[in-house]
Amino acid sequence: MCQERSVSPEITVVKRVEPSEPALGTRRRKLWEVPHKYHCPVIGTCLDVGDLRRIASRFTWNHQGRHPARPSEYEIHVGFVAAAEERNLLSLATHKLLEKRYAGMVRRFAKARSTAELITLWDQALGAGECPGALWACMTHPRADAVVMSRVYEDVHMLSHQIGAGQRADLKALTETRQELARLRHDFDALQGRTRVQAEAREQEIAELTGRLARSEAERERLRAIEQSLREHLETSGVAARQAAIAERDARIARLEEALVVSESRTASWREQYHQAQAARDGYERQARERAADCAALERLFIQATSLSCDDCPNTHCTRRADLGGRLVLCVGGRKPLVEQYRRMVFDCNGRFEHHDGGLEDHQRRLEAMLASADAVVCAADYVSHDAYHRTKRFCKRMEKPHVLLGNSGVSSFARALEQVVGDVAPVSH
Repeated sequence: MCQERSVSPEITVVKRVEPSEPALGTRRRKLWEVPHKYHCPVIGTCLDVGDLRRIASRFTWNHQGRHPARPSEYEIHVGFVAAAEERNLLSLATHKLLEKRYAGMVRRFAKARSTAELITLWDQALGAGECPGALWACMTHPRADAVVMSRVYEDVHMLSHQIGAGQRADLKALTETRQELARLRHDFDALQGRTRVQAEAREQEIAELTGRLARSEAERERLRAIEQSLREHLETSGVAARQAAIAERDARIARLEEALVVSESRTASWREQYHQAQAARDGYERQARERAADCAALERLFIQATSLSCDDCPNTHCTRRADLGGRLVLCVGGRKPLVEQYRRMVFDCNGRFEHHDGGLEDHQRRLEAMLASADAVVCAADYVSHDAYHRTKRFCKRMEKPHVLLGNSGVSSFARALEQVVGDVAPVSH
């Protein structure tokens, strides 16, 4: 229950007054019994687009999108929000999925016997990160009155703002990760170059040692042949001569074996160092791949939360070369910081520009008059109310007025829309 207190002619402060606890029944609300203004946050928070598409695939899906075979995520969301206002096959299937998915949370909230206990359970679930299930259980609870629903709606609304604020931290982390990745790539390239040079030198030395080892083996075979020859000679020669020859042979064999041991030891040492260098190189490659994956993940999150700039516009033919011939282009919705950029783009194309914010602040009744006077209409679906979006689409189809429905309100999307408008509308007669 609320009371309004006037502070100035322009500002009205709404003060919340806690009502006395009403005598509500014990039956939980169905989806279509929840006030319609809460259907948007309930469906958008408790179910993802994949869930909605699976439900919609079981029914005949009627929509007015540009791709009849596969509606956009926004069109899916709007369709389910509209269907939830009354009992029908689509709202029944949605209610059944919500009840099944959040049955545990519903049982937890069923213990609440007053609005105070219900608010306490909601705060606990919100602090534990269990917002979707708690939102469904709270909105359908028989003890949830208008004050409780408003409180829950406010918390969910502010949570969405907190998520947006977190994107700034993600952007900072993205910049730091890019710098770290560039440094790691530079270090990796330098290490790889040094490792390649060292590996080539070690391979050459190993080849030389292998050749020396082969020569040593050949020498040993030759000495064995000599030993056999000496044995035969000893049989026919004197003892002293035989002993002297044997001592000389043994000494030479000992020297060769010692040299062989040293060569084998050096070869083993070089091989071990080579394997260590390869392991270090593999570690740097793995670290670089991990850094690249982190950077790619942050880039995907950042791109989902931002719009393309003009510098990133994929159009090969600039829209500023188009000529609108003095025609009036009406933009419905879109982000306010970009409205002046829209206006300049239309003026640069020799056109006139008007803007309606899609029902956020401008009056809805003014929209019909602006639509009637426009030569072409561009509607940005991501920053417009549901009612203004559908009214604009119905009016343009009924009056066969050229129009473009944008999936987002970025500058590059508006530029592509202007190109289509130039090709669709007839020139203004003077």
